[in-house]
Amino acid sequence: MDEEEHFDCLIIGAGISGLDAAYHLQEHCKWASYAILERRANLGGTWDFFNYPGIRSDSDMYTFGFYWKAWQSTKPISPGKDILVYLREAAEEQGIMENINFNTDIETAAWVSADNRWHLTTTTGSRYSCNVLFGCTGYYSYETPFEPSFPGQEAFSGKIVHPQKWTKEYDELVVGAKVAIIGSGATAVTILPNISNDASHVTMVQRTPTYIAAKPEVDPWAKFFKDWLPLNIAAKINRWKAVLLGALFYQYCVRYPNHARKLIKAGMFNEVKSVMDREEFDKHFSPPYNPWEQRFCLAPGGDFFRPIREGKATIVTGHIDHFTENGIQMKDGKNIEADLIISATGLTIQQNFPFSTMKVTVDGKPYVAATHLIYNAFMISEVPNFAFVIGYTNASWTLKADIASMYFTKMLNYMRSNKITKVVPKEDPDGNVKHEYFSGGLSSGYFTRSGDILPKQGDKFPWKGGVNYILDLVQMTFGGFSTDSLEFEMENKKIS
Repeated sequence: MDEEEHFDCLIIGAGISGLDAAYHLQEHCKWASYAILERRANLGGTWDFFNYPGIRSDSDMYTFGFYWKAWQSTKPISPGKDILVYLREAAEEQGIMENINFNTDIETAAWVSADNRWHLTTTTGSRYSCNVLFGCTGYYSYETPFEPSFPGQEAFSGKIVHPQKWTKEYDELVVGAKVAIIGSGATAVTILPNISNDASHVTMVQRTPTYIAAKPEVDPWAKFFKDWLPLNIAAKINRWKAVLLGALFYQYCVRYPNHARKLIKAGMFNEVKSVMDREEFDKHFSPPYNPWEQRFCLAPGGDFFRPIREGKATIVTGHIDHFTENGIQMKDGKNIEADLIISATGLTIQQNFPFSTMKVTVDGKPYVAATHLIYNAFMISEVPNFAFVIGYTNASWTLKADIASMYFTKMLNYMRSNKITKVVPKEDPDGNVKHEYFSGGLSSGYFTRSGDILPKQGDKFPWKGGVNYILDLVQMTFGGFSTDSLEFEMENKKIS
């Protein structure tokens, strides 16, 4: 058996969160030894994993990019390949690459209080240990996308593919084909315009419409600042402009939903009014929920609407009855011919969140996610020396990765300064904390489907939070390390 390799900290995952965590460790915990364990052969996480047509950021790159590496393009929404190049540059510039162990798939992670360490074993038998573990594996399952079955599916003569399983084979199958896309979320909104020129026709089959906003491909203000100001100043202005405008728009949607709905729908109608009357528009573009109760989709340059105006794509709204040999039969009797069906039906949350596929034990007891509480959207109750990143649903993922990574280094430095070997969130049995489903602030299907298996959140601080960037920034970045509801162990003594 391989000899166990020990580190002060181990980071699981070399995506955006893992790279951000590594940067903060190098900057604020220079004393700490660390390694990133990445099960894939490349960094980038999502951006290395997905290959479907048009894969791109679903939020602006001024905040999705790192604050410590300016995003220099004036295009706020960028393709996945550009993001992957950016992440590799960031890792190389900061010397992070040399600390990444690729092709390292952790099979088990065991916390042992006898030595107050995590002990990890890979699928190939390699062993690691660490004082503190930082989970940066995202929230969705790479292995099992959400793929509902449809009646008659086996009768369809063409191919059916989920975007999560996209390969080059499907790029070729799109050419000249009649394509049906099932779904109306960000993935469907991205794929439609990116295959419409190659396919003979694209039909988006949606059960529920989505709010979609056309956004300029080039941000004129970002271009102005970049042209007239030093790059580092322009980058900071663009980042904070995006943060503040995004936060204001979200609050506007939440506080004045009826007004926001009218404004957004007016913008969508303006994009398609040349080919749709008001009645047809209302059928296809009237979500039954308020803006930002589910993810809000962006269309750079209004690209989603262009194929609809040009007659290359159509939308069908309703319920699927069954698949036929040549396509999809709707319950209202409408038949959709298709040679290829793209089932953009969504993601599945990790069954063992936030530990991805790892089998986890705490002093021999198996970790069962649903029996735990999320602490400050950063740690898990009764799980020692562990923190994780889950990004915002109403703002860029990286904004939360920044805050969580900074707070993680505060925790590590606090532990070192006070000679603490163990820290674990503990719920006060007399605290009357109500357990609620964790939803990230949204009613999206992937959260509602997973309510029973995810860790729960509380109804009050510190067991609830993580949905307001400005509030988190003040409390977790500008404030000190809070010891509220944490139990510590120092030199064989418990303190709380």
